[in-house]
Amino acid sequence: MSKETAKEPKKKKSFNKKKLKYGSVATVITVVFIAVIVFINLIAGILTERKGLKLDLTPEKYYDISQQTIDYVSSIDKDVEIAVFDNESNYHSNTYYKMVLETLNKLVQYSDHITYNFYDTTKNPDAVNKYAANYNGTISMDNIVIASGDRVKVLSVSQELFAYTTNSYYGTSALSGYKGEQELLSAIMSVTDANPKTAAFITKYNGSAIFGSETVSAITTFAELMTKNGYELVFTDIIADEISPEDYDLVVLPAPATDIPEDSIKKLEDFLYNGGNLDKNLIYIADTSQRKTPNIDEFLEIWGIEVGGNQVIESEDKMTQQVNVVRNTMDMNQALKAPIVTASDETFSEGLSNTKLPIIAPMTRNINLLFDANVDRTTTALLSSSESSLLYPLNLTEADDSSQLDLNGESSESEDTTQATEETEEFDASNAEKGSNVVMALATKSNTDSEKVTHTNNMLVIGGASMIDTRLTTGSTYNNAEFIMNAVNKICGKENSAIIAEKNLGSETIDITVSQAAAIRRVVMFVIPIIVVICGVVVFIRRRNRKYQSRSGMYCRISHCRRRICSSDAYRSQRRFWKFFHFINC
Repeated sequence: MSKETAKEPKKKKSFNKKKLKYGSVATVITVVFIAVIVFINLIAGILTERKGLKLDLTPEKYYDISQQTIDYVSSIDKDVEIAVFDNESNYHSNTYYKMVLETLNKLVQYSDHITYNFYDTTKNPDAVNKYAANYNGTISMDNIVIASGDRVKVLSVSQELFAYTTNSYYGTSALSGYKGEQELLSAIMSVTDANPKTAAFITKYNGSAIFGSETVSAITTFAELMTKNGYELVFTDIIADEISPEDYDLVVLPAPATDIPEDSIKKLEDFLYNGGNLDKNLIYIADTSQRKTPNIDEFLEIWGIEVGGNQVIESEDKMTQQVNVVRNTMDMNQALKAPIVTASDETFSEGLSNTKLPIIAPMTRNINLLFDANVDRTTTALLSSSESSLLYPLNLTEADDSSQLDLNGESSESEDTTQATEETEEFDASNAEKGSNVVMALATKSNTDSEKVTHTNNMLVIGGASMIDTRLTTGSTYNNAEFIMNAVNKICGKENSAIIAEKNLGSETIDITVSQAAAIRRVVMFVIPIIVVICGVVVFIRRRNRKYQSRSGMYCRISHCRRRICSSDAYRSQRRFWKFFHFINC
């Protein structure tokens, strides 16, 4: 046979149409899938940029705003300019400043009347001059200016939009909370309020503080709370300053430690009378730390209100809350069981964002309503304790000429008198009379002029300064702040109010005992390694068994196992092995 005939021709590889078909389909599906993903991401990016559609998964919702803020900014009809004096890159790179940026984005998202821009004071001094004309202070980097028309509010980002806790022992401070939403909303309310209210906030008595050191923290908190809700406060001296109805809409008399003279009472009466026009308001805060105040008591009785000489306490544990309140200038906590109180008039609980939150009244005096209606005056209970509450006698002492701490906590030269009660006799709670007690009340005086227009005076009385303690008003645990500010706004004819809780930035620690730590150590050092070793052995044996199964068609005859083994010889030689690990193979 020739070489030509010996060689057979090579077969040509056939063209696989089936592979081409399925390959083409797979390629098209892959391309379409990628295109759809890109399109979805593009649309999501546009919606996120224009509509702010972001999901905040942080526990405190650092990058979101509350419904109260949304409702307010959505309702404003005035243009608001927000000027951020800083480099915009800082707000993108810094974790904490990014919270401020997201808050600004949310404000712009929910209101067409709000805009914000970044400015560098060194490169754009004209931006500073634009707002400085209506502002008495200095505008610099790290400031945010909120302006509407000729009304301007300036905030320091690092100092006012964030909260800090101070370690008095080491003298250091640490970042603890974010309050940018409440501060920015407060500033917007301040510059857009069509009917701003001015309050004479009485803090001095002839140069000395009018209140005692036990209440200084709560009163400072109340002043800040009013400021954040758009009230302009003027701190005044009840003796030295005039309280003209032309200058103020309301007066705040916060827990005077001692009585005030009749001339000062006359100032308050003239202010409320307002030349017969009325339409003025007064807020009086009582406290368990006060001494006897006969002049103030006589003034209140005319309005049908008597502040009792007892502290409201609760006999049923289920009607109490264990709380800590600040009762001196050293920021020392005083733990106590505070009675839970309820709204007696639904009118003043309308509009609360969460009616399920409790209102509590720690260290609060009882208030007696002397009449429901008398000629042109009426009284209304706003907050009352439960039927199981008791009255603990305080035995208030006579007033003296001592002075107290002023609002910033500095002591005067005179001796401090924070102790307002004498030692009481032994109190028998089991035999004490139980019943509901008023802790917050409203007295109203009305008249009608010749044109049939009704004019009204309002006197709001709060039984204890600790009801507005910082630990009860700055968080989202209690309704104290919102209810009290709701009442203040109603008597002043102020419609807009918002209480925004501070967002906690502090890290939470998990405390464990020594025995718990030892148990965790044993689990990590012994239990977990043993489990890993056992799993490794099991995997090794199963893989080895699969290798034997792949080499032979014979089956294991141990018990009822039907797994294949390599050969009959292997079966005989490894009989003990299979018996020992039979539960693994079968």
